Amino acid sequence: MRKIVVAVALLFAVSSQSQQPQKSVATARPNPIAAPPPLVEKIDVSVVNVDVSVTDRRGQPVAGLTRDDFEVLEDGKPQPITNFYLVENAQVRSDKTPNANAEATPPEQRFRRKVLVLVDNLNTTKRSRNEALAKLEQFIDEHFDDGRYDWSIATVDSRVHLLLPMTSDKRVLHAVVEGIQRRGTNRELRASVGRGDSAQTHVISDVSRPTDEAGETIHNPNGNLIAQDKNCYAEMGLTETTMFAASSTDVIVDAARAFGSSEGRKMILLVTGYMPFGQISPLSRVGEGPMTGNHMEDINRKDNQLIALRDHIIHEANASNTSFYIINAEGLDVPPMGENVTVSNMARSSPGSAADDTSAMYWLAGETGGAYLPGSRMEKSFEEFDRRSANFYSLGFASKHPDDMRYHRLAVRVKGHSDFKLQYRDGYSSAETDIQLVRALRSPLGAAMQETTVPMSLIVGDPQYRGLTAIVPLQAAMAMESLQYITDARGSRTRLHVYVSIFDSSGRNITVAKSFADIAVRPNEATTGPMTITIPPLALGKGTYDVVVAVRDELTDHVGVATHKIQV
Repeated sequence: MRKIVVAVALLFAVSSQSQQPQKSVATARPNPIAAPPPLVEKIDVSVVNVDVSVTDRRGQPVAGLTRDDFEVLEDGKPQPITNFYLVENAQVRSDKTPNANAEATPPEQRFRRKVLVLVDNLNTTKRSRNEALAKLEQFIDEHFDDGRYDWSIATVDSRVHLLLPMTSDKRVLHAVVEGIQRRGTNRELRASVGRGDSAQTHVISDVSRPTDEAGETIHNPNGNLIAQDKNCYAEMGLTETTMFAASSTDVIVDAARAFGSSEGRKMILLVTGYMPFGQISPLSRVGEGPMTGNHMEDINRKDNQLIALRDHIIHEANASNTSFYIINAEGLDVPPMGENVTVSNMARSSPGSAADDTSAMYWLAGETGGAYLPGSRMEKSFEEFDRRSANFYSLGFASKHPDDMRYHRLAVRVKGHSDFKLQYRDGYSSAETDIQLVRALRSPLGAAMQETTVPMSLIVGDPQYRGLTAIVPLQAAMAMESLQYITDARGSRTRLHVYVSIFDSSGRNITVAKSFADIAVRPNEATTGPMTITIPPLALGKGTYDVVVAVRDELTDHVGVATHKIQV
């Protein structure tokens, strides 16, 4: 059986070395910088899908609605609904007849539930986290037998650690959860957040005020000293909040982008104790003494930063059509007497702050079409998650500005029923598959979660050392029949978009390089058999690297992904 070899030239050089392409029916592009024109002009009808949960006053799902009952607005303008599906108990049906110019039965993958469980090891205690995971295991046992879910699990600290790619195997899920439960958490590293109070407020402020010879605190008649002291530590606390919020934003955005190019009903189930995006209003300080203009400006500035971070998460989640369901693992739990005092529970036990501000969690979940699920009734919360994700309406409309990369607001109404509660994503952002894939490949989580619809493997050659640099040969192998071709009198041809993403041992992305590989087959030759794509060699310094190679069929947008660890 013949073997076709395709040479690729990278848009962004992974190394400065060059390699002569092997003789084959396809040759490397002489000008790799300019993107080639598309093989065929596509009449792209970009459909925006909005999944809407509708409940009545009692919180029960509302069934029996039709396309004519709904109104969808984009940036305030009504849009004709072109696609309409009703999902009841995870069963999908359309209002289209077999004679309609579209599929009467929706593709299975379009509505298959896909869940990424993010276990927050930074903002939860081990005990509360393990209780939540035990309830999750129980839920999986009771609601997973039909196999209509795919699950993935990752833990979160300063970054995301993927422990389990998408699977429907309950035994594997249980094994991974049990492994998480044996590990500790990093909650003690979390400063108190959300109310503008630093943990240092409760320690330093009590010992920093001047005293007289009898040990009595000297109070300023106007209260300025104490007020300034509180203002100072409130600002410190808010600074800590924004610091933790910025770190959390990076992690959560990575998780949302990982779903960017995937199909299905995509959900992130975040098991956390607190999300550090709560704001503090200067009005909450009324009665504590005078506040300087500078202090109020600092609070407003930090609050604006938190709003921007929160909105960034919402926009990224909605761009990938991913909903957040947030489980508060801490619930209404109060640290028991005698528990070691940490930065975190010190804040919880402070006067006036016995419970964390959960408004940011409500907001993030609601604006992405998900829900905030209190941990005080964990079994009910998981049941609610299952019910909401299995019962909804899917509305679609044709976008008039596809791939413009702008964020567009969405609004959905049920005509004549203002008392119904509707849950859906706040907006969407159009982006090409290419852009979504590049975004995903910039993070280890996104690279690991990419679905492979084009089977492929990597062939890594032995490193050739040139001084301190290792030159590593790299090839991607696949079957020609896994691709789609344009066939005419000249033969068959297609094009692959090739991506190479390199991560160092700490998970930091070094580069994402993109290239094109044109494949041409003569009229008398079949488009079957093995094919190898030769990628310019990697130039790597000493260390350990994870190399991810993805190929995308331009005609179908089907993607193949393979990963290899390289030690040099």
